[in-house]
Amino acid sequence: MKKLDNRSMRVAISALSLLMASGFAQAAMVTQWGYSNNAVFSAPSWSGDDGIAGTTSTISASELAWGWSAGSIQSPSADSSLNRSALTVGNFATGALTGGGPAVGSVQTNTDLTLTGTEIGKGISFTHWNNVLNGNYETLRGATITDTLTLTPELPGIGPSQAGPTLVFNFQFRETPNAGTNGLCADGKSAVGDYGYNAAGGGCPDLFGFIGTQTVNQSFIYDGFQYFASVLSLHADGTLDAIGIAALTSGECSALNLDGDPLAAGNQCFGFRTLETANTTERFGLAISAIRLPTEIPEPGAIALIGIALACLGLLRLRSRN
Repeated sequence: MKKLDNRSMRVAISALSLLMASGFAQAAMVTQWGYSNNAVFSAPSWSGDDGIAGTTSTISASELAWGWSAGSIQSPSADSSLNRSALTVGNFATGALTGGGPAVGSVQTNTDLTLTGTEIGKGISFTHWNNVLNGNYETLRGATITDTLTLTPELPGIGPSQAGPTLVFNFQFRETPNAGTNGLCADGKSAVGDYGYNAAGGGCPDLFGFIGTQTVNQSFIYDGFQYFASVLSLHADGTLDAIGIAALTSGECSALNLDGDPLAAGNQCFGFRTLETANTTERFGLAISAIRLPTEIPEPGAIALIGIALACLGLLRLRSRN
């Protein structure tokens, strides 16, 4: 066999170094991502009488509003005929409740069953500005939300951007009767006792709901590794409230006309409630994980039991081998 001379050896070493710098480095799992998250409205539907002079509906990518054309959603008048209500897209990453996204930041890849700190990325928010309106105004009945996510590897090395899963929500919206039906709201609670309905205000919450959109463990492949993107419901301080979006009751799904849809397995739909005469903000985040996340948040004790069970299985396997 012919021996390599010094020059050939240097060429071989250089080629190996290039291979390691390119192929081997790219094969590492991404541990931190830069992200850009946005959501836009489209195709709204309306109900009611919009023939009252001076009323109008606002339709934009980040705001759906209805009521008096000159009314303010943030500073309502004591005269309900001069008010507007709205549903707006905000930016939880910056704290803005209107104006849309994108929300940008960095998030670490989650590799276990917990989501804390830098494993949670702040995304967009939705706010219902629920003001008292003239009963003859038209109201929002539904629309489409298209939620997009772009990811860029940051650690262990910067890589090309990746289009994350795009989520489409064909949602229904209902301005429910404040006094409910026979005093009960769609969730079965009392309009008076539970939601404080009286002559001054209060009453059954309005409803936002959807079906058929997977919000947890949307799978994608990057550089040979499988990852899972999930929507998170967050508290105002940015900590985790729930993985995914909470389910509504069967009565609320029925009020939204979602119970008869074959996609609503077990008459289950998902969404949130917005209180009367109040501004309700739902804050959403995102997680990128290397494992499938549970839809329920495991208790610390449950995680410990899982660890013990895995350790026992390991011991059993060791004994069987011996």
